[in-house]
Formats: sequence, C-alpha cells, structure tokens
Amino acid sequence: MKTLIKSIGGEACEVYAISHHDRVLVGRAVPEVEVYENSVEVKTVGSGGVRYKTTVFSVILCPGPEMAAGLTEKLLRGLSAFELVLSLPRRDGVFVPFTVCGVLDADLSPQRWEFVIRDPEMVQKFLEMA
Repeated sequence: MKTLIKSIGGEACEVYAISHHDRVLVGRAVPEVEVYENSVEVKTVGSGGVRYKTTVFSVILCPGPEMAAGLTEKLLRGLSAFELVLSLPRRDGVFVPFTVCGVLDADLSPQRWEFVIRDPEMVQKFLEMA
C-alpha cells in the first residue's frame, strides 16, 4: 500500500545530468516534493504476518520546453545519474538549498518529470529538514 504522508512546494529546482563524466545543467523548474510510505504485509508461518514499511520521496517537475531541449540523444546515451539542487522551505518557512546526488529512478515525459529517491539516508536527511 502506498500512502502520501506530506506534500511540499519548493521554490526552485536545478536538474543536472551526469553524462560522460560531465555535469550538465538540463534546466530549472518549480518542484513539488511528495513523501510516501510504502507498506507491504508479509505472511509468516504460525502468525498473522509482518508489516514492512519504507519511506520514499518524489520530486515532481513540470518542465518547460527548454528542459526537454537540454536532453539530447548524446547526453542520454552517456547518462549515469541525475543530480537535483532544490530550494525547499524548512519548518520555519525559510528556503534552504537541498542537494540530491545519484538519482537513478526517473520517469521523464513531456508534461511531467518525476524523480524517486529511495536512499534511506537521503530520505532521513530530507525528513529532518522538512
């Protein structure tokens, strides 16, 4: 089961593609960050089962035409990861930078880019800040 825990509107996000050992700015957009809790119940012998929970967050962008143009075929062929530099509000309302490196799970369409961050350490850092 996937449950939305929190949704946070950011101020800005820079998307970099790491390709052929280069860091290339693909574009900028306003991010929406969604925090999810995924839970799976695993049946066990002799008892009712065990519930396993993980927390992930997604960075969702509505890219402009200039971002789609930045993803060239050459860039995509050598793509090893994405890096996101976000400007997000803390609990006190002040916007602070937050960098996510090594993003591998990306769903890119012309209308919506979604980057899913599953790394437990990065998720914990994000939850402490948000």
